[in-house]
Amino acid sequence: MKYTVANINVDGDYSDDKGNLIVAPKNLHNVTVNFVGDNNKLIIADTSKIRNINFDFPSHNAVILIGKNGNLSGQIRAGYSCHINIGDNVTCTDKIYITSAEKTKIIIGDDCMFATGNQIRSDDAHAIYDVNSGERVNKSKDIIIGEHVWFAFNSVVLSGSQIGEGSVVGFASIVKGKYLNNCIIIGAPARATKYNIAWERPHVMLSEPWIRTHQNQIKSKKEYWNKTIENKPIYVGQGVFHNIHKLNPFEESTNKTKYHPYVELYYMFLQKNRIYLKGIAAIIGIPCPEYSPCIKNYLLFINESSCHSKQLAKFSDPNISRKLFNGDYISYDKAGMLSFRNEGLSIDDIPDGTYRLQIKLTFNKLEYYSELKSEDFKESFYQNDELILKLYVIQNNVYFEKITKTLL
Repeated sequence: MKYTVANINVDGDYSDDKGNLIVAPKNLHNVTVNFVGDNNKLIIADTSKIRNINFDFPSHNAVILIGKNGNLSGQIRAGYSCHINIGDNVTCTDKIYITSAEKTKIIIGDDCMFATGNQIRSDDAHAIYDVNSGERVNKSKDIIIGEHVWFAFNSVVLSGSQIGEGSVVGFASIVKGKYLNNCIIIGAPARATKYNIAWERPHVMLSEPWIRTHQNQIKSKKEYWNKTIENKPIYVGQGVFHNIHKLNPFEESTNKTKYHPYVELYYMFLQKNRIYLKGIAAIIGIPCPEYSPCIKNYLLFINESSCHSKQLAKFSDPNISRKLFNGDYISYDKAGMLSFRNEGLSIDDIPDGTYRLQIKLTFNKLEYYSELKSEDFKESFYQNDELILKLYVIQNNVYFEKITKTLL
């Protein structure tokens, strides 16, 4: 049986006896919701600045997720069992229209910028059939838009489209198809006309320098300045992944093979009685929206008779997630590894001997091990009156050696 709850003014959380749910901050400006049906969900981040917008749920089991700090306005409609996931910092100049139907999803990545009159449509609103076969010819299809895509005035994205991050969709263009990252997309129907481009948010009319001719005149966001790459998975940004985590908090899985470790060493050297290192240590596939103590990394010193462990600290670098993204679920940037407070790892308690170095990565009860490897490692050596320390590589594996002179 259908029922309608029209024009709910969003002012904080809401739920009803039909399973419809709103999770939202208070004091949003002119944000309304229409529920028609059961088990629909609208989840808005606490710091969202959306305004003058209507969310429409004309059927059942739909989900709309809105990330942090965006200022969208207009109308967003999620039909039967549809998912619309909009990442962090997504903005528009004036009203836009987003619609999905027939179990489709629309994903709009972090830091996308819409102008005015834009439409994102996973459906054509009305079905079209082949007269001879009776088959549907315009089936609704998913839309995936990478992070930091700029949509110019009146541009439209139609069902089945995929747009790589860092791209620009030109004035009044009609997008239907697959497009690479960091390209200019123009026309009706649209096609990519230029590759290896980057764009910045500051309006050329509203901020200095008043005439811009070169990148060195501005402060650019380096993470978005990338070359176009064929077959590159579309990275939608961490905000989109965080939204998913809010909807479905991670539950530990016993299927260890579902995830895999990634370790990369930037540098490693000795200074007195300490080892300094920096690199990446991540478990690809683990949905970790923010740093959690349940994710820990260790440097292991291993030989035939013993294994010694030193816990590593993590540091944040947004580029790590982009670097590691291969289509799997990775949503954390704190995958950098180094010593706590960058003070180095004391090896005073490591007994004399030669050790192969490994990285141990843990998530709750899951454990992964990876050899510490480097193709361009520079050997490091330290000695004083009491001991000799060495770091060196054999067949790309990193080794540590400690010799106490008094024992010689």
